[in-house]
Amino acid sequence: MPLFGTDISTFNGDLDFDAMKRAGIRFAMAKASQGRSMNGKHYLFEDPKFRRNVEGLAKAGIPFGVYHFLTASDSAECRAEAEFFLKTVAPYRDKITLYLACDAENYGNPWLEKLSRDGLSRLISEFCSIVQKAGYAACHYTNTDHIRNFVDLDKIPFPVWQAHYGKSLSKPTDAGDKLAIHQYTSSGSLSCVPGRFDLDFGYAPLAKLIVRERCGLEEKTFRFIAGRANGDDILVKFADKIVARTLKPIRDPSTKRLAPLIRLHCGLKNDDISYLLGYRYADDLFRKLYTAMLVN
Repeated sequence: MPLFGTDISTFNGDLDFDAMKRAGIRFAMAKASQGRSMNGKHYLFEDPKFRRNVEGLAKAGIPFGVYHFLTASDSAECRAEAEFFLKTVAPYRDKITLYLACDAENYGNPWLEKLSRDGLSRLISEFCSIVQKAGYAACHYTNTDHIRNFVDLDKIPFPVWQAHYGKSLSKPTDAGDKLAIHQYTSSGSLSCVPGRFDLDFGYAPLAKLIVRERCGLEEKTFRFIAGRANGDDILVKFADKIVARTLKPIRDPSTKRLAPLIRLHCGLKNDDISYLLGYRYADDLFRKLYTAMLVN
């Protein structure tokens, strides 16, 4: 199963983030800023709930990323919007675990509507490149119709956050290996949390960001995990338990004791643990996972 998440903005009102975590939320994407308002009266503005949302998410221990709604019609405007976005999120740099996303939708967006497929793809790529050069992980939000008709993913070398709704909750295939987040509904509900929500599934690229930030693992460790046929699934299970933080401490946290404990806690198979125990730095891996999963 993928990670369970949501994306939020001022339209969600004042949220109870502890209740959201109890409802199973393991990550969130919060709106930070926008280029123009759709009526054209406002330019470069912060989402009214941005600060409250990211501070609440951080306090609740929910990993989050942030996004900007793009209205640029050329390269100069794209850069101005990206720089405003970076300025807006800068005070929370140390708290942002996940992506800085470019939300580029041309429905009812007169500035993007006039762009060609290549033109829109170039602006998205340019925006994400500016974000990446600032030291953040970048991705872009799109939907199935846009992928098929309005953008060229081959010209946007960044992870994809794809809106794809329907009766089936299966992972969409349009973005291939680039898919990091799947927004599967815009009218979901959370247990004991009032209101309707955009709900999302997070996959291995997003899980990797959580595990890296919470455990401090090196790239060689992620390469080793990826060498397992179900390595992506293992990574997602690690991320889920790292965010939940429900593991109780034990007296002897040796690798011999930690391996079966983490197997049970994460729902892994015996073969998965045997594979991980074969890693040259298995002691370090299990110790860091255990520490990150401990109840706080």
